Amino acid sequence: MLTRFQKIYFGMARLGPSIMLDTLDLASALFYFSIQALPAIYTGSAIALSYLSIMISELTFGNLSDRTPTKRWGRRKPFIMVGAPLMAVSFLLVFSPHLFLSEGNVIGLFFYATITMSLFKVFYGMAMTPFQSWMPELTEPEERPAVSAWQNVANFIGFVVGTFGTALLAIEAVQWGIPPIILYMILGFIVIQLLGFLPSLIGLHREGKFIPHPSIMKDFRTAVKDRDYVGWLVAQGLLSVGIATIVRTAFPYINDYLLFGVTEFIIFGVELLSVVFVFFIIYQFSIRKKGKRFTLQLSMMLAVVSLPFTLVITTSAAAFLLLAFAGAGVAGYYLMPYIVYADFAHKNEIMTGEGRAGFYTSFPSIPLNGMQAFSAFLWGFIFSLPAIVPVPGEATLVSQGYLFWGPIAALFIFLSILVLSKVNLDPDFEKLEAEYSTARREIDL
Repeated sequence: MLTRFQKIYFGMARLGPSIMLDTLDLASALFYFSIQALPAIYTGSAIALSYLSIMISELTFGNLSDRTPTKRWGRRKPFIMVGAPLMAVSFLLVFSPHLFLSEGNVIGLFFYATITMSLFKVFYGMAMTPFQSWMPELTEPEERPAVSAWQNVANFIGFVVGTFGTALLAIEAVQWGIPPIILYMILGFIVIQLLGFLPSLIGLHREGKFIPHPSIMKDFRTAVKDRDYVGWLVAQGLLSVGIATIVRTAFPYINDYLLFGVTEFIIFGVELLSVVFVFFIIYQFSIRKKGKRFTLQLSMMLAVVSLPFTLVITTSAAAFLLLAFAGAGVAGYYLMPYIVYADFAHKNEIMTGEGRAGFYTSFPSIPLNGMQAFSAFLWGFIFSLPAIVPVPGEATLVSQGYLFWGPIAALFIFLSILVLSKVNLDPDFEKLEAEYSTARREIDL
């Protein structure tokens, strides 16, 4: 059992990584496509390849941390200690192509974006998959909602900071180079990230069962026997295509198509902060009363209903309403995965008597990041469509992608809702414990 203070600093350790990852997700298309003028197909391909990198990284380091004990630091800590500083350095490099390339080098910029974003995702997976795999080993089922709540606080703050950071980038960024205020902001994110891990690395020690003979295939066969787990992977993969499209497109949409000014960017940031905060509270109440599946489906329907209106929206006021509903959907998506992964890992431990937290945290990276890579390639294709759409009130023409991205994202989110209707995300642990403890006693007799 963790003390209240331990729950807080373990959960809040996600703040720095969340700021970095959310900033990268929100700002990558804005920075490379809108500001650095990297063509959409190159931008989408670079982002897609970075998702493939994190897919490999999370699977590799999650399973290595299950099976690589050290006498002094245990299994999880060494990966965090190495991965965290490398993640910080690579994050800075993502926004610093001017230090290595000459302006106008499109192919060089494509390779630079691909390499730096991929490195960041590799080191993110190296640090955060073992860190998240630690959660079901440190906590009992009744503790996880409290720990997850602090993780969600960290994610919420990270999303807000990433949103305002991306807005600042849109306002201050120049065609080539990085303004001092953006550099100081990035360095601040790095300090938050590095300091956030220290309390957990120093103060937490407990780990779960060590599996002495690695067998990823055995883990895989065990996991896929659970139809609910497989259903969740399919639903999350579909859902991630829609959510990634929303997150990736929001800032190019308001910057390039709706031409938000400084005041409108600030209003958007405050609006998103308020919406996500309010709906986090609503969803946590709904989880307790109605369960995780109902809550997630409800949040996704808000996005499904609103996103097709990108076909007709031409004013800032209408865009604020659209993005509020989309933000409510994104809030529901970000709230769920940590609890769901930990629940499935604990469910498997009850059923098998073996600890596979690293596998259950890392394996979803294959379908999840594979689908997000697909979404990035799809995004590149959508925004490479002919520039025949007039910017509202201007003579400038932009890609048809600024109209079609909403309905396409809504389609994938709706498909995920249909899959979720067949998935149980609310296991009864007490019933499972009683059932399998009785079965084990009968075997012993």
